[in-house]
Amino acid sequence: MLFFENRTDFGGIILDYKGIKCPICEKPFTENDDIVVCPDCGAPYHRACYMEKGACIFTALHETGKAWMPPPPPNAPDISSEIKDKECPNCGTLNAHSALFCSICNASLTGTPETHRNSGYNGHTSTAAPRPTPEQGGYPPPPPMGGGPYAGFGGMPIAFDPMGGVNPSEPIADNVTYGDVSKLVQQNSGYYMAVFKQINTFHRTKFNFSAFLFTGGWFLYRKQYKPGILLTAVMLLLNIGNTLLTSLVINPMILASLDAVGISYEEASYLQASDALTLYLANNPSQIPYIALPFVLYALMLGIMIFCGVRGNRMYMNHCIRTVQEIKRTSQNESDAAMAYSTHGGVNTAAVFCLLACYLVLQWIPILLL
Repeated sequence: MLFFENRTDFGGIILDYKGIKCPICEKPFTENDDIVVCPDCGAPYHRACYMEKGACIFTALHETGKAWMPPPPPNAPDISSEIKDKECPNCGTLNAHSALFCSICNASLTGTPETHRNSGYNGHTSTAAPRPTPEQGGYPPPPPMGGGPYAGFGGMPIAFDPMGGVNPSEPIADNVTYGDVSKLVQQNSGYYMAVFKQINTFHRTKFNFSAFLFTGGWFLYRKQYKPGILLTAVMLLLNIGNTLLTSLVINPMILASLDAVGISYEEASYLQASDALTLYLANNPSQIPYIALPFVLYALMLGIMIFCGVRGNRMYMNHCIRTVQEIKRTSQNESDAAMAYSTHGGVNTAAVFCLLACYLVLQWIPILLL
């Protein structure tokens, strides 16, 4: 008895013969082929091939009582050691040579750029006025109110778009596009591409709270080593200076003011210490600048933090532009460029942990020495 189906349950296993080659003519089966299956081993054939042959060709399986099984699928190529020379048409990331989808945004790498690139620009049908072209500086608007499919870049919301809704082929500077910059930024590129677009187009920046809170540490994390080292050194010196000033000058001055009024440090309340210090400074006006100096140091530190928060994104954008221009100028081929983007781009987590450890050690040194 023969089964005339292209999908059969044989030996408890559901077999779909689509794409498997006929053992006789070696042509792959299609959905519309008339397929016959050997009742002994389960091997599939085109009915015409089987009728021409007259019998199943797998006699060895019949003799051993084994069932025919489809050939195993080919092993997937190991892309970890491949050169990264396939540029994503969506976000501009360089992927392995045999990759089918982008490792960053999962866009298809098999079609032509016209199929995938800027689908938010040329693939959306609307009765509204046409959007500006990339050459005119246009980029996708936010989603329409009330929901609905997103009509922006790549068809995905800006929050999940690795380009932040920015056209990767749009230039940001001479010989540099936003797609080039995203290869350097890598982590959190969606946020920075949108911010860079706002700075470059409208000359308005966004306050960077990470740069405000961590100052030099944030610059080192983003591999901006020159401003990172300078800011870290300045903040560290101000911090150490404030610690030494408090330990060597302010605290002894408070103790002296309490002794002058006959109050011990352990028994003094905050109000008593404040009154005693005020009286002490009235009698010793030359000591007033020492009291004000810690506040000056704190004001300087706060000013540096605010400067980093306000200027951090713009400084990072300029750093990325200069680095990309240098990579393009010095790279001989795509492989060299990919290596340079990997080396100079992304983030440096190790530098942050080392900075934190050094900061804690230097904070305790003045205390241990006193």
